[in-house]
Amino acid sequence: MGNPYWEEAKEEIQKWESSGPGFLAQVGDAILWPVQKAAEMLIPKAVQEMVGKALIGFLEGLSKASAWTVSADAVRRRVAARRKACHHGLKASDEAAKHYWAWNVSYAIAEGGVTGVTGLPGLVADIPALFTICLRCIQQIAHCYGYDTSEDLEREYVMHILRTGSTGDIKAKMEFLIGLKQVEQVLLKVTWKKMNEALARKEISRLSLLAAIRQFAKTLGIQITKRKALQMVPAVGGLVGASFNGTFVNDVGRAAYMSYRRRFIDEHKGKRPAH
Repeated sequence: MGNPYWEEAKEEIQKWESSGPGFLAQVGDAILWPVQKAAEMLIPKAVQEMVGKALIGFLEGLSKASAWTVSADAVRRRVAARRKACHHGLKASDEAAKHYWAWNVSYAIAEGGVTGVTGLPGLVADIPALFTICLRCIQQIAHCYGYDTSEDLEREYVMHILRTGSTGDIKAKMEFLIGLKQVEQVLLKVTWKKMNEALARKEISRLSLLAAIRQFAKTLGIQITKRKALQMVPAVGGLVGASFNGTFVNDVGRAAYMSYRRRFIDEHKGKRPAH
């Protein structure tokens, strides 16, 4: 007989993989699209380029950022405490991951509300800050499942999660999931000692997103800037900033939660406890 909790987790992961944008995101896009198109006129091209460059610099500094955004020891202590309470490895990791996921969403809402009130200056500062929160969220969730995001091989996986979680288009999500799972399979072979790290690096370089980071950052920066255009309207800037940032980090957090759960389950096949 299978483990009910593990089976339930696998069903949740499969449901997420096939799902598109959430209901609120779809309704919001439909209602606000005309106003958003008008608001885009308020954002100079120079600002879009500035945001893109800031995002490129942030993403290229990913390896350095990983050293100060997360306390791995604090995460491990939380997971250990949850494991002691529930006596279930996956459930303990899940509960700890949900804590960090929710905490970062709350932080993003507060950050977006503050920067949204200030209009254009806030928009320029907001987007790099938003992705800092996203990165921290992914890293904290990774550590909940025992993955060290300071390792070179893990950096690529982090970027694929960010890309997958930041898209609101179901077709693009499916394409990004393919790349994410390909990297995942390479890392799985390393874990199972079926591939050495040198060969894994070569294989991951073939699938590399980091090599194309500038184009990714530029495209994403323009996309996000346009989607946040309504922050330029003083009366609604704070509300738009808070709601968008909260939704965005929630999507990225969900992508990290589901992806690291999937890796954990795949790596522990045949090893999981009976309870």
